[in-house]
Amino acid sequence: MLAEFKIINDPLRPSVCTNLCSVCYRNKRNESKGIGCCSYEPEFCLFDLVYLYLHYPGIYEYTLSKGRIIKGYNGTMVEMKTGLNHCPFISDTGCVLPRDAMTPLCRLFICREAAVFGPAIIEEKFHEYFLSKEFYLNNFLNSKLIYYKGITKSKLNNFIEEFAQTINNMIAGINTINPPVETFNYEINIEDFGCINTIG
Repeated sequence: MLAEFKIINDPLRPSVCTNLCSVCYRNKRNESKGIGCCSYEPEFCLFDLVYLYLHYPGIYEYTLSKGRIIKGYNGTMVEMKTGLNHCPFISDTGCVLPRDAMTPLCRLFICREAAVFGPAIIEEKFHEYFLSKEFYLNNFLNSKLIYYKGITKSKLNNFIEEFAQTINNMIAGINTINPPVETFNYEINIEDFGCINTIG
């Protein structure tokens, strides 16, 4: 099988993807469940929510209405805790969200079992998030949201609406049209996928 890895160097919403997700070895062991990375509920940070509000209002409304507010690794977040055993945005053909609408983790994380077949730069891309413009903007928003404890969806929506134009002005000069793309292809034995401890 030809393993493909693509790095989309969007200056605001970069992403890494691979076709190995479509043949995730973990799904084969439990066909009744999608148990790979997509078994986790996505967690949208404040900047994600503002970005969705500005560019994908329908996804924003769905996320806010169906999710629950949590305090996560990235500050105040909305977790898509829908009672499902997998991400509500997953389909038979993969994620239904536009790539720039995905959470940072969904855009930048490749599991170790797949990453072992790809270039070393993949892990660097995930760590670069914490030095990125979007991480800075998320921290900025968290510094303004001072009433997390007991916050309601209504208050969070008011906050997002209040700061949407400020964030839009801050990202207005960032050109995200046709970002540079790096592609990497490697011929692999599909039987080795998931056998990370046996690969030299």
